Parts: sequence; C-alpha cells; structure tokens
Amino acid sequence: MATSTADMRLSGGHPALDLANTVDSRRDRWGPDLLRSFEDLLILTERLDLIDQQAASRLRGQAENDPRKAAAVLADGLALRESIYRLFLSEDAGESYPVADLSLVEDRARRGRAHQILAAAGAGYSWTLPFDDLSQLTQFFAIEAVELLIERDRRRSVRECKGDNCGWLFIDHSKSGRRMWCSDASCGSHARIKRFRSRMKGA
Repeated sequence: MATSTADMRLSGGHPALDLANTVDSRRDRWGPDLLRSFEDLLILTERLDLIDQQAASRLRGQAENDPRKAAAVLADGLALRESIYRLFLSEDAGESYPVADLSLVEDRARRGRAHQILAAAGAGYSWTLPFDDLSQLTQFFAIEAVELLIERDRRRSVRECKGDNCGWLFIDHSKSGRRMWCSDASCGSHARIKRFRSRMKGA
C-alpha cells in the first residue's frame, strides 16, 4: 500500500487522473489520503514530469517562506482533486458532468490560463505556466483536467477501477481497449486470486 505521492502508482494515464487517485482507496475503506502537504503535491508534479527542477526549487522556497499560503494552496488542491474525481466518475457512469464541479475546475483553469506564457518546447512552442506562484501548481492540474474534458470525443472514456478497496480512475490505453483495472499487476491480480479462491470453495 502506498504511503505518499512519492511511492504511489501512477496508473491514471493522465495527470488529472493521477491527482484524483491520491486517495489510496475510494471504496469500502476510504483512504489513506496521500496528499497531506504542499510538498506532496509538488512531488506528484515532479514525478509526472510537469515541472523542471528550477521551478520546483523555486516553489519549495516559497512554501517554506509562506507556510500559510502553502496550506491554502493544498486545501484548494484537495477541493480540485475531489471535483476532478466526481467529474470523471460521472463519465464512467454515463452521467452528465456535475455542474458545481465543472464550474470549480473551469474557474481554476481560467486563473491559470491568465498566467500562461509561450515557451520553447522541442522544435516548437507551447503554452505553459511560469510556476512563479504556489497557486499555479493546482491551476496547472485544472488546465490538464479541462484539456481532458475537451478531448472527450477523441479519446476513450475514463473508467473506474472495480478492484476491491480501489476506485481509482484511468484511461485505457491498451490495444484491446478492454482493460478493467487501474493496474493488472495489483487490482487485476487480486481479482484473479479472489475468483480462484471462490471457485476452490465451491468445488
């Protein structure tokens, strides 16, 4: 079982979904919550290669100098996480996106868009955030979530892992498109063992 964002599996297939998955279990036993500090949020962003070392160091320094603001950004990040989770859980259920959650994600994304800069990316350019303010970390995840929503008709649906004590969200990038679990090595393996034991009891 993961203990923090430093050792959790990144199996969502998209940054916004990996943020939503920072609760170890969303089923019968909710938790533990792996996002307990601004540092946890920053570590997740680093593991997803969404921020360079210089920008990460700059934000760490700001968080150390202003712990109150870092705590406020974390609280906002947790609210954003739950809105993202509910949005894409509704997609898996074939339901309309919850209006309040859509509004929250849109608001944070709008704030982030206002600070984006055009930066060199490979042979071209792309819009990105300068990461010169702590709040831009959560805004970045909101922008990612909006992009995922916009791509709805050009991608596979987000799914909820049906594994016991899981409930994580993921996009199935497998060739067959029939993936059932967030991770075949964890939830998939546990499900197969459970079915085997059930058959043995019934034999």
